[in-house]
Amino acid sequence: MIATQAWDYNSMTFFPNLNFLEFIPEEEQLKMQMDRSYQPETLLLNEVNAGENYEIVITNFHGGSLMRYRVGDLIRITSLHNDETGIKTPQMAFERRVDDFINFYVVALTEKSIWQAIDSTGVAYADWIAYKDPENLVLNIGLELKEGYQGDKEAIATSIYKKLLNPDNNRKGDGDEENDLTEMADFSVKIDLLPKGTFAGYIARRRQKAPISHILNRRT
Repeated sequence: MIATQAWDYNSMTFFPNLNFLEFIPEEEQLKMQMDRSYQPETLLLNEVNAGENYEIVITNFHGGSLMRYRVGDLIRITSLHNDETGIKTPQMAFERRVDDFINFYVVALTEKSIWQAIDSTGVAYADWIAYKDPENLVLNIGLELKEGYQGDKEAIATSIYKKLLNPDNNRKGDGDEENDLTEMADFSVKIDLLPKGTFAGYIARRRQKAPISHILNRRT
């Protein structure tokens, strides 16, 4: 365990006596994603800043295998202390998994930002999947609409594109500057409308291939 909520049920407080904590700034983490040989800078708990994101690295004080272990969680430091409870150490909240983003260099998208963009269209959908075109700056979204709903994929793509370029959904930077960069780089969104039952059929096939012990464990 790394952190817990206090009695105000707000942000989370790190346990000071379980792990030695290091923090990789989000910008350093992104550099490492693009260059696996890059050695990122790490900060200590007294060096983090409120409002910024960090990947956690832990070393367990009580032995075991967790020696400079990258948990894979990206957290946000919500404040440097909790005045309501009198806790004087930085407070945190889970942001996302570190690999939970698609990086187009001019814009970095997370599962949350894509989901919010799809949701903002008002389209009635059953589920979706997104992936990056390896040859072009294209975000491909496979969208399964709900039964009886008809949608225009071009209009949906345009609406999602506009929402994704909203600076509130991007990592950092000035909104106009981000828009200019994405237009120059030909970033675009492509929608494929998937047949009804695509995701339900996929899940059913996965379950058929799963060991019986795995299925029983899921049901319990």
